[in-house]
Amino acid sequence: MLFAIKIFDQADSGPLRDEYRNAHLDYLQQFDEATIFAGPFTTDDGSQELGSFRVLDLPDRKAAEDHVANEPFIQHGVQYGAVIHRYNNKAPHTWRDCPRTEGNIPMLVFALDGPGMLEKRKELQDAHRGFLEDRADITMMRGPLVQDDGETPLGSAFMFDVPDLETGRSMWAEEPNNKAGIYEKVEVYRWRFGRVFDRLKK
Repeated sequence: MLFAIKIFDQADSGPLRDEYRNAHLDYLQQFDEATIFAGPFTTDDGSQELGSFRVLDLPDRKAAEDHVANEPFIQHGVQYGAVIHRYNNKAPHTWRDCPRTEGNIPMLVFALDGPGMLEKRKELQDAHRGFLEDRADITMMRGPLVQDDGETPLGSAFMFDVPDLETGRSMWAEEPNNKAGIYEKVEVYRWRFGRVFDRLKK
């Protein structure tokens, strides 16, 4: 089962990140086969890492929690505050084959529903799917964040291949669920592929 995991960097943790980067990369190498996406989300200009977002195929929630607990960046104070949700990825891609255009950047959208939005979600389902289908050529990842039953939606997570964040945010403003106010909290970040993938691309 898939888990979306979002972890934040501690403020001013750059020196610690550099110190434990190799341990972090070695740790993630153990999860090569389970990794759907993994990498840092950053400031808009890409100059500073703000945290990590990864999607992993793991046996259960305990395995996801153990994955976070044993992460060297967590153990050595580089990162904190992991958020873990079951995830149903509706796009047929992983990091290996997702849409990527030279010069574009990945834009991560992590959105949590407001209370009582299930019926409105159902009403907008066709419009929501149509919006994404029209943009299949730039949709790297898409799907609902769900409760541990694997069905009940809690929010959504998306990754889009966009020329820049201004273009991406303008597109996101027209997404039907977002436009209708289904999401109580929306985070939009610049994202990049983790350095661990440099090894796998060789």
